[in-house]
Amino acid sequence: MLVLKELAQEIIRLMQAWAQKRPTVARSLFVLLGCISLVILIRIGGWVFFSPPTIPLGRVNGRIFLNDTPLDNATIEFTPSDGSPSYGLTDERGAYSLMYLPGKNGALTGDHTVRITTYDWITLNDGTKQERPERVPDRYNAHSTLKATVSRGSQQYDWHLEAP
Repeated sequence: MLVLKELAQEIIRLMQAWAQKRPTVARSLFVLLGCISLVILIRIGGWVFFSPPTIPLGRVNGRIFLNDTPLDNATIEFTPSDGSPSYGLTDERGAYSLMYLPGKNGALTGDHTVRITTYDWITLNDGTKQERPERVPDRYNAHSTLKATVSRGSQQYDWHLEAP
């Protein structure tokens, strides 16, 4: 520790001697260091005071049934009145969990219109595409009447859909 202290004192002494021999360069260096410090302080202040607030999300999961049977391979979308929608995919049990962004589970807090669809295109092993038909009535997707309110925390929404 004593060696480091002596080394620091020697560096400071050499810099002071150099600055006395070249006062104009020393002043310029001092101004440059001051400007760099000011820029760093402004950037830190910007991050602290103007960084975007956290997005208010609520975790949403549940199950979807069509005529009392779990609905697999369905996409569920929660669309808020203002903001980005969240999506989920159902498994063979009809279970889903919403995702707002990749790696960010949940949906924005507030009121949502809910859409459920099974329509999709599947890419087969040979590279061709096959259409998967819609099994869900229009009143649950394109002209949805389903509504949900998401709040902070965890909530479960199960949907029991009826189709002819």
